[in-house]
Amino acid sequence: MRLLAGLMALPLLSSSLFGQAAVEQKTYLLAKENNALPVKEKFKVIKRMATTDAKIGIEVADQTMNGTMNNSNKEEIIYDFLSEDQIRVTYEKKRSLEKSTMAGNETDEEVIDPSEGKTILLEKKDGKWVAKLEKGKIEEADQESFDETLKDLAKEFNEDGDPQLYGTEPRKVGDSWDVDPKAMPGMEEFDVKGGNLTMTFVEVKDFQGEPCAVLKTSFKIDAEMMEKQMKGMGVSFAGNGRVVRSLKYLTDYKFTGEMKMKMSGDMEIQPGMNAKMTMTGDMKIDMRMAKAKEAAKAE
Repeated sequence: MRLLAGLMALPLLSSSLFGQAAVEQKTYLLAKENNALPVKEKFKVIKRMATTDAKIGIEVADQTMNGTMNNSNKEEIIYDFLSEDQIRVTYEKKRSLEKSTMAGNETDEEVIDPSEGKTILLEKKDGKWVAKLEKGKIEEADQESFDETLKDLAKEFNEDGDPQLYGTEPRKVGDSWDVDPKAMPGMEEFDVKGGNLTMTFVEVKDFQGEPCAVLKTSFKIDAEMMEKQMKGMGVSFAGNGRVVRSLKYLTDYKFTGEMKMKMSGDMEIQPGMNAKMTMTGDMKIDMRMAKAKEAAKAE
């Protein structure tokens, strides 16, 4: 009787094992070195980042001032991939809005970046991307800030961090891996001292008409500021995020994340005068990328 029961269960058991093996053998490439550009395609990227009710403390000359800050950044950028050696980048919008209250004084300021409304041409020369202004005029007072935009844009394409973040080996749904926290996007402006960053491949789903990988990330990063006025100030980030990544183009179509940020240390508030500053707050990030035609329909 036991033998009969065992024989009857065998087909079901075998089917289950083979089905599991088939799922385990399905692998996907999430990134690769020197990924080909989507030539003749045009994409629109929309980025939103907001800091809400951040608490600030400033101590200077034996006086302590406390306050709050709300900040939001908006970017809308068109990437037109003309060829393997040329990319036209148009900043349709790049601005920030900051509202703060400090020692009873309120400020409300919108800053429009000099790159807004400008078109930049990226060209590959001797194997390196170089950026230059193609359309628009930059005022002399804005030249230094605009030069930083050119530098950051060229660096974005010269130093592709995706292979380090996602790995170049095939991945399976359910895989989880650790990444050097220095590879986290946005960490280029910080001196990363430690922490951890974990990626998990959750599923494959259709998004914007094509198969995409869905990943989750969690992180805790300790770093120091590199900006001149805040150099050496300690900063920590802890949070999580969700990525929807195109398996066709090997690029992120969507990222949503939230994190807590803490800053503490000395900063130069004016030449020759330093202050101790602390800040804690919550940040939310939302990035979406779509073919320009589809992005226009969604607006």
